Amino acid sequence: MSSNKKYKLENNSDLETINSFKNLISNIKALKDKNWGCPWQKMQSHISLIPFLYEESNEFINAIYEKNADNICEELGDLLLQIMLHAEISYEEKEFALNDVIKNLNRKIINRHPYIFKKKEKVSLKKSQEIWENIKNSEKEAPHMKSSISRILNLKIKNLPPTIGTDKITNVVKEHGFKWESTDEIFKKLEEEINELKEAIKYKNDSEIKNEFGDIYFTLLNLSNFLKINPESALQKTNIKFLDRFSIIEEHAGDNIKKQTPKEFQRLWQIAKQKLAGEIPKSK
Repeated sequence: MSSNKKYKLENNSDLETINSFKNLISNIKALKDKNWGCPWQKMQSHISLIPFLYEESNEFINAIYEKNADNICEELGDLLLQIMLHAEISYEEKEFALNDVIKNLNRKIINRHPYIFKKKEKVSLKKSQEIWENIKNSEKEAPHMKSSISRILNLKIKNLPPTIGTDKITNVVKEHGFKWESTDEIFKKLEEEINELKEAIKYKNDSEIKNEFGDIYFTLLNLSNFLKINPESALQKTNIKFLDRFSIIEEHAGDNIKKQTPKEFQRLWQIAKQKLAGEIPKSK
């Protein structure tokens, strides 16, 4: 395929996308119309939409894990809907418009990739990441403030989910020599933190219980980082595995599930594990 023909196809696709986006803008405005819009949509705010943003984000992540292209496409649309609704709410409140969101994004993309949009030069992956971080940090910090590793990390994790924040902290500090040498070291630290949690529970110190639990979680995430395991993916698989086992418990217990003793639950749990492992033939 010639480059001219390829460009023409891409150009036609871009034009179609622009037209579709215009229709989307009109549809969002129709949803939010004061007279004829959707009653539920008209009463929403940035705050009230937060649970749906979480839900749609998680559904998109699950679609990625499942490698389902149709679901990924659909969930991206649901996320785009959330962005459009938030932008329209801000427009109604005379804060900013959708165009401001797009212009700010374009400005950020261009500013943080000078080797593409200004100098037109090839750089390594490491160099591109350094440029990105330096420009990002300079945008957020006052000129007179000295950048330190901890300050940069505080800025970086400020608006991130805690698990992702821990991963970023671990990756950055290990580049500066603060790193684990083996899994044995991490297990030793984990044992230490577990003992400290036990002590806090023993003395019913609520504040320390929370602190020590956080330390254990942080150490576990360090272990997943060391082993190059995605903790979210691992937990997702465990959730599914748990529900598979629990479904077998439900089959055995039936309507009496709420009447089972802890000891009986443990017995049924072992049966479920063995059945899923193929050690017990499944009932026909």
